Amino acid sequence: MRNMLARSLGAGLLLALSTTLATAGEIRVVTVGALQNALKPLGAEYTKQSGDQVNYTFTNPANLKKVLSEGQFDLIIAAAPSIDELDKASGLQAGSHVKAVRVGIGVAVREGAPKPDVSTPDAFKKAVMAARNVVYTDPATPNGSGVVTMRILAAAGLADAVKAKGKQEGLGPGKELIAKGEYEMGLFNISEATIPGVVLAGPVPAPLQDYTSYDAAVLSGAANKEAAAGFLKFVTGKPAAATWKAANIDAM
Repeated sequence: MRNMLARSLGAGLLLALSTTLATAGEIRVVTVGALQNALKPLGAEYTKQSGDQVNYTFTNPANLKKVLSEGQFDLIIAAAPSIDELDKASGLQAGSHVKAVRVGIGVAVREGAPKPDVSTPDAFKKAVMAARNVVYTDPATPNGSGVVTMRILAAAGLADAVKAKGKQEGLGPGKELIAKGEYEMGLFNISEATIPGVVLAGPVPAPLQDYTSYDAAVLSGAANKEAAAGFLKFVTGKPAAATWKAANIDAM
């Protein structure tokens, strides 16, 4: 009797385990670094709720096509023009393309230095003009923060002044220059503007603010389409909005 009970329990455990393994899966997501401070906790929470493991490949906008060509992914979250391009090339699962989030530009300064007032358009203009020098990312990079920064500066009448005293640099090296005190101000995506030694003075004020919009979709070659669709719904749903907001990212 005991042997039969043990065999029955063992069979039950094996069945439960096999069911768990069958339902749990891997969701491979390709996306950009500007979204990582929200996507990492969202992925961890989704894994906890669903059992599906979310694995990210973060890249910069300039390398997105290369990364896509070299790997296999289930879901993409990237700048809207990149998703539109994939959609036109039939690279997306039909009907899965949705608007996700947007990211504005923030003003970064060295930790411990006086924070300039950037709360109004006039204050922002005065702060930029008063800065000894300014660092920003390359405006020639499609879908990068540099092109958005230049649109903001042009609208504020500051483009020529910043070009005269500014420096184009990669995001990481640019923030390091601020941390070392070599550059006084940086204009970067607000969601990734800080590192140890670099803090936010604030966002570009609303009348001048501009954004990079990010869309999301299940890729046509996804190996785990159902799980990817579930995660897509999760990260673009209302409960995720607070996590996006905490990372200085606006849910759409």
